[in-house]
Formats: sequence, structure tokens, C-alpha cells
Amino acid sequence: MKEDTIRHLLEKYYNGETDVNEEKILEDYFMHDEVSAEFSVDKEVFCHLAEMKENDEITVPVVMEKRISDNIDMWEKQSKADKPRYYTLYRYVSGIAAAVVILIGISVFMPKNQDDSAVMKDTFDNPQEAYMATENALQLFAEAFNKGDAQIEKARSVTISVKEKIDNIKNFRK
Repeated sequence: MKEDTIRHLLEKYYNGETDVNEEKILEDYFMHDEVSAEFSVDKEVFCHLAEMKENDEITVPVVMEKRISDNIDMWEKQSKADKPRYYTLYRYVSGIAAAVVILIGISVFMPKNQDDSAVMKDTFDNPQEAYMATENALQLFAEAFNKGDAQIEKARSVTISVKEKIDNIKNFRK
């Protein structure tokens, strides 16, 4: 097989662009034919892949497994250490502060339980008494209204007299 074709197929293989047939061609070439020194590393790769296919078992060296395990443990510790503790503390403190604010708001804005006896104090059992009390309250209101009305009438008369005097002054100047 031509080396240019093998180079092209290897390039496609390492870029992940080969199909099953092209990979079979490469495998057959490296397993059965003598290869040039240029492709010796690729031959080793394909020989190892073929060996793994036959064994259906991948063995990982103990040293490599330990290194991977140690790295995973180290990364886990780093991720835990990277979390700032003040952030967690800040969340707890802000949660407690929010709860306190809610409790204060509830206590301030909730209606107080008033004594029902104070409400019942202003009620009457007899409708005649209620009528008389209402009449007295309206009489007091009318008297206060009339006092205010009298004051307004006084102010109106003073305003009229002042207006007349201003008109007299205007006429006098002409």
C-alpha cells in the first residue's frame, strides 16, 4: 500500500474523521505488513489496540491508579478549601436578620387584641337611650357648627366693610 495513502488515513484517524472501513485498512496494514521507521510508533499504537480488543480488559498500572486517586483527592480538598467561610457565615447571619425583621414587622403591624369591654361600653341595651344619646351628640355637633357659622358670618361682614372702604379710597383718588 502506498505510504501517501497511509499518511492521509492516519491524519484522518487522529482527527477522528475515519469510518470503520478506513480504520480496518489501517489495522490490517499495521498488523500484517512491514512498515517503515516513519510509522513505527503508529504500528505500536495499533498493535496495543488490537491486543486490548483481544483481551477485553484494560489493565492500569498500580502506580498510575494511585496517582489518579491522589489527584482526585487533592482536587476534592481544594474545592472544599476554595469555598470562603465568610460566605457561609454571611448567609446564616443574613437569614437570622431577615427572620428578626419579619418578626418585628409582624409585631408592629398586627392589630392588638383590644378588650371587648371597651367596645361594649358605648352600646345601649335600650333603643330609647341610644336614640337620646344620638340626639345629644347631633345637638353638640350642630352647636359647634353654628359657632363656626357665626364666626364665618362675622368674617364675611368684616370683609364687606373692608371692601367698601377700599372702594371709597379708590373713588376718592379719582
